Parts: sequence; C-alpha cells; structure tokens
Amino acid sequence: MTVTDRKCTSRKTTLGENSTVLSYIHFADGNKGGVGKSFVARTLYQWFIDHQVPVMGFDTDPEDNPDFSDIYTDIARTVFSETPRQEDAANVNVNQAAKTHQPVQVNLPARAHHPFQAWLAKFDILTLAAEQRLGLVKWFVTTGEADSLRSLVNSLRACGTAVPHIVVRNRKYDDWSFYNEADDVLALIQATHSQVIDLPRLPARLASTILNQRLTYDQARTYQGKSYGITEQAGVRKFLAQAYGEFERTGVLPS
Repeated sequence: MTVTDRKCTSRKTTLGENSTVLSYIHFADGNKGGVGKSFVARTLYQWFIDHQVPVMGFDTDPEDNPDFSDIYTDIARTVFSETPRQEDAANVNVNQAAKTHQPVQVNLPARAHHPFQAWLAKFDILTLAAEQRLGLVKWFVTTGEADSLRSLVNSLRACGTAVPHIVVRNRKYDDWSFYNEADDVLALIQATHSQVIDLPRLPARLASTILNQRLTYDQARTYQGKSYGITEQAGVRKFLAQAYGEFERTGVLPS
C-alpha cells in the first residue's frame, strides 16, 4: 500500500465535541472541478469577514482555478503536491493555525484526494493537530451526480471519521434524485457522523456577474452595472443570510 492510499488512523472525531479546540482549519473540497468548491470557499470566507473574525485564507489551486484568491486578494497562494520539491508547501496551513490560534481556510484544488492523504500521512498531521488543539474539517461540496458522489465516498472512506466532513449539497443543481436514492452513500454519511447542509442557489446571472466582475460579496452588495442594481444587491444579501444560517448550524464556526 502506498502513502497515497493510506487511511487516516486517528480516533473518531465529532464536530463540536471538543471544547478544547483552539481553532479549526477549514478545507473546501470536492475533488473535481465545477462542483462549486471555490464558491463555497468565498462564501465561507465572507462569513468570517462579516462577523469580524480574523481568518487566514490559502488558495492551493491558484493556477488552474483562481476564483478564490483572484477575488479575495488578501488570500495567500500555496500548493498541495506530492512532488519532493513541493510536498511540504501545505504545512503553512497548520503552522499558521498553531501560531495564531486563528481559523484557517484552505481552498483545495481539484483532484486533491491523493495529495491530501499523502500530506496527512507524511507529516503526521492528525497527531500534530491533536497536540496543538487544532480541529480539521472538510467542507465537501457535491452536486449529487454519480462522479461527485464517488469522490465523496472516497474521501469519507479514507478519512471521514478522523477528519470530520460537512457534506455541502450545492443547490445550484436541481436534480437530487440520484443522491436521494444512493442508499450506500447515505449510510456512509450517517456512519461517519458527517453533517449535511445545503448551499442555497444564487441565480445564475447574478452568480456569473459576480464571478466575471471579480467581486467580493462586500462589493456585490453595492455594485451597480448593466442588469445589476438594487434588486440584485438584495438577492446577494438574501443568499448570504441563508448560507450563513447553514454554516452556523455546523457548530464549527466561532460563536
């Protein structure tokens, strides 16, 4: 068995169970492009800003998909890689969390499963996190489609108890019949005590304008442009209120 195939061996961890956790490292994952991972990362990052909680953000997919660090320009850029030259680049996430005791948010790249598992094993991240009283949590975004669910299953089987998962159903997608009928997936979610939340749908034209104009949510709440006015601003505020409600019920955000 190679390092990239190893499963996490730390004890089971349940979100919110340990009041001694000083801060969380939040990983936005989905293991494939197009599921809305960067969208979730931006929305969660804005939660910290709006609640005046200091946070450090890292974008580990800045070359292929810079939709996080190109918009929130204070985000640092690093990589998740198994290559010898860059295999320790992701250590900055843990180092900063341990040093500052502030939340850290990491936007993982597509196809991050093996590099993430290799990083956990090579640097014994789970033991280190426990010693430093850091919590690791994956916000795993899914579309409910077959390939998206396969990625979710792989992540849950590899590390679903040692690194708690929050399954984020991206409601941009309308058809959830395949997800609802995937009894094996639902059973695995339950067995790993993974929480499930819904990311509300932001109207497509509104979401596209925000992305194309490279707007933060702060800017989107006041932006004026072609086919974008006070109604669209209100739509952004409503979306954030709904998304924040879902985020907050997970118990991993500062109260």
